[in-house]
Amino acid sequence: MKPIAGKRILICGKGGSGKSTIVVLLADVLQKKEYDTLVLDGDASNPEGLIRLMFGMGVNKEPKPLLEFFGGIDVVTCPVDDPLPLTRTNDPVPIPEKRIDITREIPSEYYIKKNEIRLFQAGKIETYGQGCDGPIEKVVRDFMVQGEWVSLIDMKAGIEHFGRKIPDTMDIILVVLDPTLESVSIAKRIEGFCRKTEMKNFWLILNKISSKEMESIMMEKLGELQSRVVGSVSYDPELVQRELTGGSLTTDNPHIDIEHILNRLEKFITDKKYEDVKTRQLANPG
Repeated sequence: MKPIAGKRILICGKGGSGKSTIVVLLADVLQKKEYDTLVLDGDASNPEGLIRLMFGMGVNKEPKPLLEFFGGIDVVTCPVDDPLPLTRTNDPVPIPEKRIDITREIPSEYYIKKNEIRLFQAGKIETYGQGCDGPIEKVVRDFMVQGEWVSLIDMKAGIEHFGRKIPDTMDIILVVLDPTLESVSIAKRIEGFCRKTEMKNFWLILNKISSKEMESIMMEKLGELQSRVVGSVSYDPELVQRELTGGSLTTDNPHIDIEHILNRLEKFITDKKYEDVKTRQLANPG
């Protein structure tokens, strides 16, 4: 039984909170749990992004952007100016109605494959004066695939994508918080958006936690949002060093904190008790 199979998971939060790191660690644990895992780099600003953290490669090894597969920036429109769904270049049927078979439709130059993980890139800001990244975000919003793939979508910092209604096509929202008041403020703003749109699968991950005292302070600052914390990731100097030297973050052993978070997320999805998660469960996860 794979409760998260087929889900689209948006990972967001403030800049520097560790979103991309969390995405890589989630993908690594998911494939170790035998999920087919699709990672979509939706951050138009980060020049290396996930390719370095996941594979230890530089920009010269990046896959072709999916924006080109759908016709390029002159064809794909901004979701605010034109909210109509994304389509293939040779097929007018909207992708949400006819999802993509990535094993047959997408040429290999559009992704990098490692074990059961496939990394795609929505697109990047490549040239001065290129303009708004709205077309790239439409690719993020509508790149839906057939089958049981878990889609992990790494978004740029902040909440602009909520203004463009990108989360409308997501099944789960994960907000990564580092130990700052700005992170807490952004989490509260996102919670308001999720409540308004009745997005029940909204969860928080506390990241870069160096002590129980720090975790306790963050929980206190979150107030009622404590019940949305699905787990904490400890500050790891070894991860920091690997990020600095350009090495891959994946290892032979699953990351314990991330494994715990995924186990809890699977349980919540299975139980369908999205609104009944209590703070006491955090102290006694069972």
